[in-house]
Amino acid sequence: MCSKIIFMKILLLEDDVNLHETVKEELEDEGLEVSSAYDSDTVLDLTYENKFDLYIFDVNVPGMDGFETLRSLRDAGDNTPTLFLTSKSEMKDLKSGFDSGADDYITKPFKIEELLIRISRFMKKTSKVKISKTVFYNEELHRLEQGDDYNQINKKEAEFLNYFLSHPNQICSKDEVVNEIYEDNPISDATFRVYVKNIKKAAFGVEVLKNIRGEGYIFEEL
Repeated sequence: MCSKIIFMKILLLEDDVNLHETVKEELEDEGLEVSSAYDSDTVLDLTYENKFDLYIFDVNVPGMDGFETLRSLRDAGDNTPTLFLTSKSEMKDLKSGFDSGADDYITKPFKIEELLIRISRFMKKTSKVKISKTVFYNEELHRLEQGDDYNQINKKEAEFLNYFLSHPNQICSKDEVVNEIYEDNPISDATFRVYVKNIKKAAFGVEVLKNIRGEGYIFEEL
């Protein structure tokens, strides 16, 4: 099976520029998408316009502090998982963090490995297969996603795509695909080509399945 990439959209609130850039770079190296905020006003603007999978908030930031910012989001019905990353380490601070609606809390200084372990608790909820630099396949929902946009594919097309994803970097002929997943109800050459066309269209024009003339199609794993 194609190796699964864990994809998350993270909003990072941290006003220490050096630490912010270090954390952002480390998370992006793991394949995560990170949006930056250095103050509470930017957080409120970004969360109004975008949907995130996880918030990572410092506490001592310009404007409202991290606790107040999260409390404001919770009051507005935003239940996005939130992890505080802060130097405030006293028990009263820990209590304030969780009272504001936090899901986890790390005190500074910290190791990036610890942060990644904590984040992994939330990754399991949003695992997707990365099929291009910008497009992800949500296996559970049978849809291809690019940012906040998505295109649905039907069950038959999903079975078709799953076959290629489970045989990455292999040229698969029509006969191989049909014998494996359509043995009891073979599909025609025309239907085969329609599936390829529909998947490409659903993938925002990305050539997910590359045609190898005279041999078949291939999904080239990133």
